[in-house]
Amino acid sequence: MKAPICEVCLKTDGILCPADEKKLEQGIITELDVKISRMLYKLLGDADVEFKKAVEAGDLVVLIVGEGDVPLVIGKGGKNIKFLTRELGKRVRVIEGRDIKGTDDVKKLAMDLLYPAGVFGVNVVYKPEGGQYYKILVFSRDKNKLPEKAEVLESILSQITGVETKIFFI
Repeated sequence: MKAPICEVCLKTDGILCPADEKKLEQGIITELDVKISRMLYKLLGDADVEFKKAVEAGDLVVLIVGEGDVPLVIGKGGKNIKFLTRELGKRVRVIEGRDIKGTDDVKKLAMDLLYPAGVFGVNVVYKPEGGQYYKILVFSRDKNKLPEKAEVLESILSQITGVETKIFFI
């Protein structure tokens, strides 16, 4: 299993090696990344799975995994997700992570995260004072289908993309 922490740290509880401790101090990884990495290792062992990052907002934890790894992380009949939900005390969603290189990647990410709500499109909005944000356009008819409150989803999308993200209903 590929994770943000080394294999030795995956197998040991409570302590991190100096290299992973430094990553934690610098904010490259979070306590949640460490906790989920170890949980997934206990569930999946040495399976060919890549866990990239965990993002949390409100009552939702989003796991970002490698391409094609979503079914393995969810587990047969959702058993892995049920275990993680029980352990974390929050709802868990698993999405594929990829490098964000443009609005197409942001749209795919938003579609995965906001499912079953329909995403119409993504715009880049340039602020007059400089900077930018992503404007995620969601069909108004799907407002009640969002998996979480819009503000929570905006926070998660902003954390993943590194750019402020806002959801608008059309």
